[in-house]
Amino acid sequence: MNGIARLRVPPEWRPDEPVFAFHEDSNANAAMIHPDGTIYAVAEERLTRRRFQGGFPKRALEWIEHESGVRAADASTWVFGNRTHFLPRLLGARFPSSEHDLFGAAHKLMLLYHHACFVSPAFTSMMEGVSRLLLAARGRRRVTLVDHHLAHAASAYYTSGFSDAVAITADNFGDGYSAKVFDGEGGAMRFVHGSSALNSPGQFYGEVAQLCGIHPLLAGKLTGMAAHGDPRRATATIRPFFDVERGGRDFTRTFGVWRSRGTPPFPELGAHARYDIAAATQRRLEDALIEYVRAAIAATGRRNVALAGGCFANVRVNQEIMRMEGVDAVWIHPAMSDQGIALGAALHAIAARRHVRPFELESVFLGPAPTEAECEAALRETGIPFTRPGDIAAAAADRLAAGQVVARVDGAMEYGPRALGNRSIFTRTTDPTIGDWLNKKLRRAHYMPFAPITLEEHAPACFRDFAKGVRAGRFMTIAYDARDEFRVVSPGGAHVDGTARPQLLRGRDNPGAYAILAAYHRRTGIPSLINTSFNMHEEPIVCGAGDAVRAFVASGIDAMILGPFLAVR
Repeated sequence: MNGIARLRVPPEWRPDEPVFAFHEDSNANAAMIHPDGTIYAVAEERLTRRRFQGGFPKRALEWIEHESGVRAADASTWVFGNRTHFLPRLLGARFPSSEHDLFGAAHKLMLLYHHACFVSPAFTSMMEGVSRLLLAARGRRRVTLVDHHLAHAASAYYTSGFSDAVAITADNFGDGYSAKVFDGEGGAMRFVHGSSALNSPGQFYGEVAQLCGIHPLLAGKLTGMAAHGDPRRATATIRPFFDVERGGRDFTRTFGVWRSRGTPPFPELGAHARYDIAAATQRRLEDALIEYVRAAIAATGRRNVALAGGCFANVRVNQEIMRMEGVDAVWIHPAMSDQGIALGAALHAIAARRHVRPFELESVFLGPAPTEAECEAALRETGIPFTRPGDIAAAAADRLAAGQVVARVDGAMEYGPRALGNRSIFTRTTDPTIGDWLNKKLRRAHYMPFAPITLEEHAPACFRDFAKGVRAGRFMTIAYDARDEFRVVSPGGAHVDGTARPQLLRGRDNPGAYAILAAYHRRTGIPSLINTSFNMHEEPIVCGAGDAVRAFVASGIDAMILGPFLAVR
């Protein structure tokens, strides 16, 4: 409906037969690359409506088969991310994806298991064999297993457009490691070095987030909290918990204790306000990852940096990497979390069979798209008033210029954690109190900032020093410093620390969203709107027409574009 064609990989990437790939764990997801080059990718949570849904992505596979017309059973080989993490394969849908206590005994034992994989290749091979047996028991005789961090690195390097780059991954843990460095040259990747799961930047950040009352799988919220604190007040306390060693080639971390007898872990943090703890933790992560990236650049000689893994969902970290001397350009895979594992594994499987070069990922509209009939039926079922405007962009812009909040659900759903216009909520950036009332309306944490969507041609007037990360800015994966003029005109789009995490929008990226923003700019002279994901607190981003209508009713926002229709309160 919105005129965005599904993305296709370049001809040299198009496989001889469909490549189906899966990630079984929290944030389960599936992807398929069709012989015609079309990419299909979706996270299981969007279809089950259960956040961080784990286990085998059954619903995601069913959607891919239905949408593509290709049966997975007809593919000779299936590709799976994760070589050694066999618990989701053993437990299936019973895998406890919603329970994550980083201080609990079960999680600590899992860390020790992964450390054993790190130190012993023989143990790793044995556990990979267990995974293969479990997959064979489910009827899959031919499978390709792709290392967790290799899948992350492939997702970043092969979609970067950089012929030569250093690919760096960092997250909680996967297949024994918490971070890895790869040297990418001419389409081939060579492993350089990595860090054990025990010494994990993601674990460190997640533990502090949990102590601050944030769910570890939502640890990114700590970044929003950090801007409200003073890092100097808690730096001396935080620093011993996490550091770098071996010249920036490894991490070292205080091994958090089991929760026992009601004693809180790291009781010394009790002397500090949680905003200051968050600020010091954010600064420590930035400094440590910068050292790690600097060592990776020195080891490979590469000046282009491609990033993936949950730690690089942190837009402030990515901004600091972009600013580094020795970095010419930075790219962050749009699904940098484990939601990108399946596509990364599929790309690696193709690259392992033929000579290919990295391509530029131009779009992430890879998921389900509601039909016009589905949109109309969902609206009629709830009795919400709606019209079909001749110029829906103009109708939306009129409401936005009047200060209303307008959701938009149109076309294929975005792949990854960011809403980029097809499952978004828009409102004006001119209200400095937006963080108070819109977070309350959406039942979100009051300290979370809102990001602007900005016409790319106006970006130089709004942001400073973004050229090395302009492509990342099109997918909302990096922060920039906001210019004073932007902060005056669009105070709702800048965080309290003076940065913004914009989506830089071109007409060809999303014609429907661009038409709305351009029409709003003509009416107001302001080239930015707030763009936040369309979902209620703790729910996945909406997927289908029914999800959109339910969220519209629950949120109490003013209007919603649903396909060609405009629903109003």
